[in-house]
Amino acid sequence: MFQIREVILEEERELLIKFLLKNSLDYDSDIDYSILVYDGEKLVGTSSLANNVMKCILVSPEYTMQNITGLMFSHLVHYLSEKGVNHYFVFTTPANEPIFLSLNMKKIVETMNTVLLEGGEYIDTVLANLKAQYHVSSKRKACVIINANPMTLGHLYLIETAASENEEVLVFVVSEDLSSFPFADRFEIIKKATSHLKNVIVLPTLSYLVSKITFPKYFLKEDQLINDEQTLVDVLVYKEYYAKVFHINKRYLGEEPFSFNTNKYNHVLKDYLGDHIKIIARKKQGSNVISASLVRKYIKANKLDEIKKYVPLATYDYLRSEKGQKVIHAIQEKQLGRH
Repeated sequence: MFQIREVILEEERELLIKFLLKNSLDYDSDIDYSILVYDGEKLVGTSSLANNVMKCILVSPEYTMQNITGLMFSHLVHYLSEKGVNHYFVFTTPANEPIFLSLNMKKIVETMNTVLLEGGEYIDTVLANLKAQYHVSSKRKACVIINANPMTLGHLYLIETAASENEEVLVFVVSEDLSSFPFADRFEIIKKATSHLKNVIVLPTLSYLVSKITFPKYFLKEDQLINDEQTLVDVLVYKEYYAKVFHINKRYLGEEPFSFNTNKYNHVLKDYLGDHIKIIARKKQGSNVISASLVRKYIKANKLDEIKKYVPLATYDYLRSEKGQKVIHAIQEKQLGRH
């Protein structure tokens, strides 16, 4: 009889890490829940969660035919269900795909090295519901996908350009909360800043696009391979689902003179989507290219008056609000990144 034990103590976590390393797998730093499976006192399996993504799934080779993966999967699904989470993902290798298909998971996309599957809900239904919720038509349209941390006049220029050249435009706001400015606040700022554009609809990306924190590293050893796979999965999800469900025939991007990774991402999009992609030159203020990172630098330096010429009124009003003051304080207290 197999026994499942939750990983609570540090020594249990260390045991888990050693078990993974012994089988040439790494422990992902974003894990927030783990279990160990024992046959008596022998450790024979483990699996973990990072939010709603199952990862670091391993069964000892001599126990592979004893449904331990199914046992762990059921436990994790139940654990998530008790937290009110009924939508979950697995990143795994193509060789392991049949195991998870047998557990009623559905493949979203596959590369040479990675398969992304989901369970509980399925992307076609989720996106169809999102389309209905925001009353999106089935006409051909353009889109912009932005994080806007915070929204700048550069973002607004990109959206206004798309709006002037297309009958309808969808602005997808990155839903993942990894940025200095929370998703809910970024979303409201963008809605206010684009309220004069009657052919623009603002909506969330949900869990599928530009979602980096949950990407698996445990079975991909090289940093460059991880970045390449992450980019490719994102591009394929957009191409195979978002573009089709929302009838998008043009995606607008701002050129990226500063970030190597973003610039590379733009090129991968262009390689896979060709003329579907339109890259717009970045808007300038004087000699400065407008960017969210520049605005955050001014916030960090407490030069809030300088920000006015780089952001729409909606962003500036937010910064002056109680919520905005908390974000300003948090930025001034920590190391700046590119989110």
